[in-house]
Amino acid sequence: MHIFLLLTSIFIAVIAQLFFKAFSLSKPGSENIYLYLLNYKLILGFSLYFMSAILYIFALKKIDLSVAYPTISISYIFVILLSHFIFGESLTTYKILGSVLIALGVSLMWK
Repeated sequence: MHIFLLLTSIFIAVIAQLFFKAFSLSKPGSENIYLYLLNYKLILGFSLYFMSAILYIFALKKIDLSVAYPTISISYIFVILLSHFIFGESLTTYKILGSVLIALGVSLMWK
């Protein structure tokens, strides 16, 4: 159950990052700081990040921090892949190699 909470936390954090990127690409249409901060992409990103943090805290009840925290690094793999397909960012050999090394490292942490 706690691994499910951890993985859900990671997935939600990835989605939050995608909303932050989408927000960074959007043009708010106004220089008014309040309208800028009320952009739904920014609010949704922060809300998802908050939900992710809450789930992570619950996961830490049964998972060692020394294992849970490095496991969050798998979010980098998902962000690399999703940003490639959603935003058209490049998918280089180095990104793929780095992702493989991250996956290998996380798998070793769970042994």
